[in-house]
Amino acid sequence: MTQRSISDSRQERLESILECLLAQPDASAQTLAARFGVSLMTVHRDLDELQRRGIVRKFRGGVSVQRTSTYEITATLRRLVAMPQKRAIAAAAARLVEPGQSLLLDDSTTAATMLEHLLEIEDLHLATNYLPTLTRVAADGRVCLTAVGGTYDTGHESFLGVAAVSAIRGLRVDTVFFSSSSADTDGIYHQEESIVAVKAEMLRSARRRVLLMDASKLGGTSLHLVRDWSSIDDVVTDSAAPQELVDTLRSRGVSVTVVAPDHGDDHDPIATNEEK
Repeated sequence: MTQRSISDSRQERLESILECLLAQPDASAQTLAARFGVSLMTVHRDLDELQRRGIVRKFRGGVSVQRTSTYEITATLRRLVAMPQKRAIAAAAARLVEPGQSLLLDDSTTAATMLEHLLEIEDLHLATNYLPTLTRVAADGRVCLTAVGGTYDTGHESFLGVAAVSAIRGLRVDTVFFSSSSADTDGIYHQEESIVAVKAEMLRSARRRVLLMDASKLGGTSLHLVRDWSSIDDVVTDSAAPQELVDTLRSRGVSVTVVAPDHGDDHDPIATNEEK
């Protein structure tokens, strides 16, 4: 179904509402109406539109865009979250790649952020199930590309399901770069079974497995276990990561790279791989 169009000014307000809710999760409709200079009825219509798109959830007394153990926010919203951390993590992860390698990228926005760096590396072969990554790499034309097909999920903007798992099972790549919703000392988690099946198969298909995860996801769990840490070779995270978890992973033989967030200035965001 074609999404009905809305005015540019309203679209800008919708994006601003999302940014406000990310910064102030307990903001009420009244607060939003006052902030944007519109009526309460207009704000409720905006929130209804965001809920229709699957970006927020309205409930009695408020609205939420926060992660829960059973519900993942959409790709649209994930692209707005923790971008300084994701930029730094992506830059560090790209430094693990050498010319001529084969890579598998999942449908995470962090892995997609690596493209800024990967497209400059010669003779790569990249496979992914994430439509925005497929579109960008195909348009660029410098990287050999394999599309992982399946059932298209609009919320995740990726191909999932039995066909996707089967396609991934037929691949053997040098490295997989992936993210997930949460992780603790026992392993890595995600809320949705269809996503778990794809990520788990990606890990089985790669010789080196690199988890990309900003600190906001560390220390918690979600409904389904993707894999325990014995399946992971490297973790790239940011400087707010819990030190206890970092130490635990290193003691288990996982290489942990810690980076400073990239706020867009010209400093090198890559920290050393030593203790924080």
